[in-house]
Amino acid sequence: MTSKNTKTMNQSVLVVLTMLSTGNLASAFVTPSSGKMMQAMTTAKSRQYSLLATAEDEQKFDEFLAKNELKRAVDVFKSYPDLELTRDRWNSIFDTIEEVTTDAEEINMNKRMEGETKLLSKSRRDMTDMYTALKNQGELRLFGAINKENMPANGSHSVQPTMLEQISSVSLDQLTPKPSNTMLFAGISLATLEAIISGVYGIDLNFLFFATIIASLGDRILLNGAISETFLKTISPKTQPKITRHEAGHFLCAYLLGCPVEGYVLSAWAALKDPRFGSRAVSAGTSFFDPALSAQIESTKITRSSIDRYSVIVMAGIAAEALNYGQADGGAGDEAALITFLANLNGPPSATPAWNDITIRNQARWGALQAVLMLKEYKECYDALVDALERGGSLGDCIYAIENAGRIHNKVPLQKPLGYILEKETDEEWVTELPQSETAQEAVVQKAEPAKPMDAAESLETLKELKELAQQRVKEIEEKLEKLR
Repeated sequence: MTSKNTKTMNQSVLVVLTMLSTGNLASAFVTPSSGKMMQAMTTAKSRQYSLLATAEDEQKFDEFLAKNELKRAVDVFKSYPDLELTRDRWNSIFDTIEEVTTDAEEINMNKRMEGETKLLSKSRRDMTDMYTALKNQGELRLFGAINKENMPANGSHSVQPTMLEQISSVSLDQLTPKPSNTMLFAGISLATLEAIISGVYGIDLNFLFFATIIASLGDRILLNGAISETFLKTISPKTQPKITRHEAGHFLCAYLLGCPVEGYVLSAWAALKDPRFGSRAVSAGTSFFDPALSAQIESTKITRSSIDRYSVIVMAGIAAEALNYGQADGGAGDEAALITFLANLNGPPSATPAWNDITIRNQARWGALQAVLMLKEYKECYDALVDALERGGSLGDCIYAIENAGRIHNKVPLQKPLGYILEKETDEEWVTELPQSETAQEAVVQKAEPAKPMDAAESLETLKELKELAQQRVKEIEEKLEKLR
């Protein structure tokens, strides 16, 4: 990857931190529960440490959190695994995470505009350490519950539309964002209102139209479209829950894949106050961080597993809408983010780039499939998260909701994939169990019997797609060989 592409990647993959969508949702305050609930959720901790936390140690931990000294708080937590993690202390941890990542974003905003900011900042490194410490102590059982070894649909990355629908019961059409008529209805409603005002008060209608256009532009430039968003929300009440469920999809899949979540916003007004979102002119989003991908971007060597994680999280909002409403409306920004990210991986211009229209569409289908299966498998956690988001819960409230629902419904990390996609000649096959003599990897790369000659009716599109998938396979092999050198 060239240095130019690296700079472009640093700018575009800031979407790793911010998953974009459209719509709005006002936030509300939710009061934390008592510490007893937190104690009931806490599992048995490791006894390998000889030191037990004293009242003084707990006081230091609380002081470090109050001062936003996350690194020192992490050190105390690692040293004293028996430190009592009450619900208030739980929320303080995640409030501190939000504070330090927000502050870091504000300080580095100017540098980011120049493409100079490193994604793996100290604040985000400390945040990652805290998530890891909580996981190691058994507090975050579902954080990182999914990895490349137990990805719900394991095996081949080739996912044709028919295979996608067969496995997930969701069609490609349902996962393709469709423009809604909300803006059209809003325009008609506003024009009608202006006509009434003009008739009642004798104000020139052309003047009202011109004033509306100027006001709309000012709202977009100065207020991130917050006023327009509020108007749309008023005339279309269904927008609010749809945005919430879209962002819950991003949030949960990022969490399950082991990417620390920094925070979220569900309205343009909230985004204006948060440097992680306000500078990107978004109206809703989930801010998360993939430390492995960020480090790989800095070194210009990005692994397939990091690409896969990003693809799943990007497509998770669309998957959530399709599951909840039977059709995705939002998510065009997510698709654009995935296309930009994958296209930047190609490096120098080539006549046959590894990531082109065919391979990008296949990766999007693969990511959407995995997201759908994750949201189905952890539906109770997803529903609890949606409830927390609807009540305007803090970051701590949202993660508590996920973990608490997981414990109530006995949700644990997948012990094995839900199934395997096997390549058979020119198509794929979905199986829930592998033959005893095969491993998942062997099943994917096994040599098929010679295929019958293609007849003249076979489409050129199919042949092109097979060629591109083969080239992608060769590239993966070359990457593995490079690592072995």
